Amino acid sequence: MLRNAMCLSVLILVSVGAGGSLWSASIPIANASFEAPAVDPNAFPAVPVVEQWTEIDLDPLGSTNTGVFANTPAGSEDHIVNADADQLAFLGSEQGNALEQDLQATYKVGCDYRLTVAVGISGKFPPSAQEPVDTLELVLYYVDDANAVDIVSQTVEAAGLSATELQDFSVYLPAVGSADAWADKTVGVAIRAAGAAGGFWDLDYVRLVESMPVAIPVANASFETPIVDPNGFPVLPYVNAWTELDVDLLGSTNTGVFANMPEGAWDRMGNADGNQLAFLGSEQGNGFEQDLPGGFEAGCSYRLTVAVGVSGRFPPSAEEPVDTVELVLFYWDEAEVVDIVRGVVRAPDVPSRQLHDFSAYLSPVQPDDAWAGRPIGVAIRSAGLPGGFWDLDNVRLARSVPIEDDAAATGE
Repeated sequence: MLRNAMCLSVLILVSVGAGGSLWSASIPIANASFEAPAVDPNAFPAVPVVEQWTEIDLDPLGSTNTGVFANTPAGSEDHIVNADADQLAFLGSEQGNALEQDLQATYKVGCDYRLTVAVGISGKFPPSAQEPVDTLELVLYYVDDANAVDIVSQTVEAAGLSATELQDFSVYLPAVGSADAWADKTVGVAIRAAGAAGGFWDLDYVRLVESMPVAIPVANASFETPIVDPNGFPVLPYVNAWTELDVDLLGSTNTGVFANMPEGAWDRMGNADGNQLAFLGSEQGNGFEQDLPGGFEAGCSYRLTVAVGVSGRFPPSAEEPVDTVELVLFYWDEAEVVDIVRGVVRAPDVPSRQLHDFSAYLSPVQPDDAWAGRPIGVAIRSAGLPGGFWDLDNVRLARSVPIEDDAAATGE
């Protein structure tokens, strides 16, 4: 099948006030915990079949790379302590082995999607944790006629995983737009090996949550104030409603707002939101921060998105060492800023004269997370050398509430 990977944005995934208008639902996945076919407890403890999943197995005769197996009894040295129910799936580590499923659901405009899989490694034949490290890919795709087309994927590395305790990993798809090719198309989920032969992944409890995100207001999000005088100098070294971190304490030459150039100008930013943008010096230490109303709520996930561009006259360095800018969600611990998650944007990945959306994603807040209930902070920080400038616009923060419904998630 044709597979075209489409890069949406830079997303950082971590294992980590909800209003009445928020909603979400678990999309049913058939045989989500790999309980079928049932393994005969008196026979061989593995079966080379996974019901209701499409098995892509490089061993077409023996089907030795995909199947289900029974968890060993509690107290056994290889018992998986947090498996969901009695069985799990195994997947050979060699590139080309995979499990896929087309779902009875379509991508809805305005909704975002989060696919989560519990992942472990075989105790006897683990994927390689040495260079080159074996990896696993979690994928959301859509069905276009008879073809599966990848939308977004997340890579899981074998290094650091356990043979006796599964760990959740997620891939996140931002809100579907009406112009997206996958809008209203069939949802597909895939788990694909991307390593060398010889090892096995243990898989369990596949979940897909569909949410309608709600925007959290960000003050002066498109940097329209202070207003730049169209008849004066086209730049002001101030940004209303944001805390400016500027290594030039006297001149404030690294942070401010500027007016977009007129239509037809060579350096006009073609897709700016409004009439102005912010500039940020590329040197480490420059940044913008803002404390938002409300706090990080347990059960909610958060996505910070910023439209990022580069100066046409003084761009950040795209040569090694590459200049970067960080998109950050943080909280205050007394008088100290504590970062939770960062999205890193590299200068070579940003086109000139066009803004491009980049995001940092925080998966659902747990009640015992240090940031649960703490005020929300957002930041945009340079992490490079002096001499260049980032162009910034249209800062957005969205909140989604996932609902974990076991019956719906497993389709049972």
